Amino acid sequence: MSECGCCAGISQRTPLEVANRPGLSAIAYRVGVHSDFYASMVAALTSPERPGLAQLGTRDDDDFTIALLDAWAVAADVIAFYTERLAQESYLRTAGERISLQELGRLIGFRLNPGVAAQTHVAFALEAPPDLPATVSQDPGSAPPVTPAAVTIETGLRVQSIPGPGEQPQTFETVEEIEAQPEWNALPASTTEPHTFVRGDTVAYFAGVSLNLKPGDALLLAGADILDESWDLRTLTSVEVQSDLDRTEVEWAEGLGSESPPVDPAPVPTPFVLRKRVNVFGYSAPRFDGMPQVFRDDYRGGIAKSDSEWPDFVISPASGNAVDLDGSHPDIVKDSWVVLSLPTNRELWQVDSVTELSRAEFAVSGKVTRLTLKGGENYSYFSKEVRDLTVFAVSELLTLVDQPDTSEVTGDTIVVDTDVTGMVPRRRLLVHGTTTAGEENVEDVAVKSADVDGDKWRLTLTRDLSTSYERDTVVVYGNVALATHGETVQQILGAGQASETFQRFTLAHDPLTYVQSATDPSGAVDTLAVRIDGVSWHEAPTLFGAGARDRSFALRTDEAAATYVQFGDGEHGSRVPTGLNNVQATYRKGLGAAGNVDPGALSLLVDRPLGVKGVSNPSAATGGVDPQDEASARVSIPLGVRALGRAVSLLDYEDFARVFSGVAKANAALLPLRAGPTIVVTVAFSGGDRIDDLSTSLRTFGDPTADVLVVAGTTGTFKLALKVAVDPDYDSDTVLGGVETALRDAYSFDVRDFVQPVFHSEIDAVAHSVAGVLAVDVDRLYTGSTASLSERLLAQQAAVGTDGSAIPAGLLVLDDAPFDWLEEMT
Repeated sequence: MSECGCCAGISQRTPLEVANRPGLSAIAYRVGVHSDFYASMVAALTSPERPGLAQLGTRDDDDFTIALLDAWAVAADVIAFYTERLAQESYLRTAGERISLQELGRLIGFRLNPGVAAQTHVAFALEAPPDLPATVSQDPGSAPPVTPAAVTIETGLRVQSIPGPGEQPQTFETVEEIEAQPEWNALPASTTEPHTFVRGDTVAYFAGVSLNLKPGDALLLAGADILDESWDLRTLTSVEVQSDLDRTEVEWAEGLGSESPPVDPAPVPTPFVLRKRVNVFGYSAPRFDGMPQVFRDDYRGGIAKSDSEWPDFVISPASGNAVDLDGSHPDIVKDSWVVLSLPTNRELWQVDSVTELSRAEFAVSGKVTRLTLKGGENYSYFSKEVRDLTVFAVSELLTLVDQPDTSEVTGDTIVVDTDVTGMVPRRRLLVHGTTTAGEENVEDVAVKSADVDGDKWRLTLTRDLSTSYERDTVVVYGNVALATHGETVQQILGAGQASETFQRFTLAHDPLTYVQSATDPSGAVDTLAVRIDGVSWHEAPTLFGAGARDRSFALRTDEAAATYVQFGDGEHGSRVPTGLNNVQATYRKGLGAAGNVDPGALSLLVDRPLGVKGVSNPSAATGGVDPQDEASARVSIPLGVRALGRAVSLLDYEDFARVFSGVAKANAALLPLRAGPTIVVTVAFSGGDRIDDLSTSLRTFGDPTADVLVVAGTTGTFKLALKVAVDPDYDSDTVLGGVETALRDAYSFDVRDFVQPVFHSEIDAVAHSVAGVLAVDVDRLYTGSTASLSERLLAQQAAVGTDGSAIPAGLLVLDDAPFDWLEEMT
């Protein structure tokens, strides 16, 4: 053996053979590493093809030649490393950089989803115009600004959120113009309804809280036709003053009307309280047969000396329908109402005249108030009932108010107490309240018509409410506008140069806002508008098909994730005309999941028109989606090629839905529903429900003859218990924690698909993937509340319900609750 080492490394070791099987998540592409390159170059020193190197006998590391070879081996190692990295980025499955996926997608006409802005409805509160006193100075400039009776909320009005811990303020802008009025700030659903009295009613409500009513008072409910018994007199048993509602509730024991004979009360009577109960003159006179015989013999010549009662013992000796009340009663006036009441009969009369006089008769004397009555009947029933007759008098008019309405608010109508006849059809409203199930809910509705309904107003909606609400919790917000995440900015992009081809300009503000759209297959459109020399240019997906004179531009993203606008070369799209700062852009900035703010978060008015005092979002902002991540892009890029922006086959509908903005998962099935064969697309969204937009898009870009139904998927959970044998060289707690983490990751929402089953063997495989696991024993694998050990658990398949409706497909994920047990095997 040679001690100089000159024969070491006599065989070439590079380039190494590169081979990769299909389906790998990473590829090996290096033809060598430093040691391989170094050994190959050292071996080449003894090659017969290089006789000039034969005199180099040393292989010491500190030799200049050997050191130079080592340096080149380092360079080759670096080049091989980056060549492998470039190779990784050249394939869809192995690419890790967003720009790589972006460019791979562009090769087949696919654009990574840029994200989309959240949206919500914001409700504005307006100030009512003040009543200015007459003494306000008329000097120019001295009067305060006049608050308008109505305010136009214009498109682009900015509102901002109040950020929570760790959050940033988010700016929203209105995207529609509305006419707002202070009266429409918040419209409570009417909690009362007209009281139409029916037989048996025992309650009424009167306006005011200072009526001085008390139990025992007589209540008269007089109808239009008193001769037809269209009136009732009742004695109050309960009086409740309801100060917060400015009304008084009264009750009585005997229901209105009569069962025998059948008599109905006046549907809308005029109410009075009869303040006095008065006896007639002579009611307290001694019995005539109790008087001394001498007195009886002498009384009026003894004409009735043997009668038990006094001669002419009537309620009034005057002619006509008169009654003499005992005592002076100046508060009984002409045209007031009185009721003549006996234990067995009552009649209602109106006072025609009132006279005060003195009477001395029936062994008594005193002042009397003589009433002449009109309008009643059956006077003869009462004329001789001096002792038993009670006269209810001193009628005081009351004002009936509507009775409480405790019915639920449902259907397509809402009755309010405020004039809403100015609301035009299709105007957007928000309905907020507590459902009959006890949950708080907000939904947007549109006006079909607004009409007068008696002394109230009826809002008719274009559709039924989605649920039923407790009436006293319902509030309708009338000054409502749609707002989307993002803030408008103006930018001078630069100066055009007609001599330059494919001129490009970078947008200074990122991210560019994309808003939700049902007219684009991706479900989102950008907000960029470009004008050159004051003339609008139009965005195109690509400049490839643009004509030489087409004022077109394409929107692109560079390696630094900056967005830029690119114009044509005069052959594919027109060049930019030469000018000084003549290229201008208007766009909005801001999008993503950060815009999905909570209810009430949007409460700052960045722009404050005169008369607008506040704003809020009663419902959470939804639909905000971050730009597509790398893992999602790998899945979506081939789907976009398969669907090509249209849906024909069943798989197309699923693929189309998968690439729609905000859709996380999708499943399509053809089901024989009650309405006929229907393509049922089950979806799960990230960022907010956009079922209506996706439905519209599928009908627009899908088969026009096919019935399509988009439904939200369901999520089911399963539970398990297992024991694990741990390698004694590993920490058992660490291994068990790793098993739980691996299982929760493998069976999370992000990883699982619709209708994907769960297998016992798969549980074993996932647990065995954790370092330190020697064996796994799954003791339980089940859904529901009954523990069992299943070999396979099936997720919900899309199906037809018993009523012919669609049952959506479902996901099966691991329950968030702790495992039944996860123990070390002993």
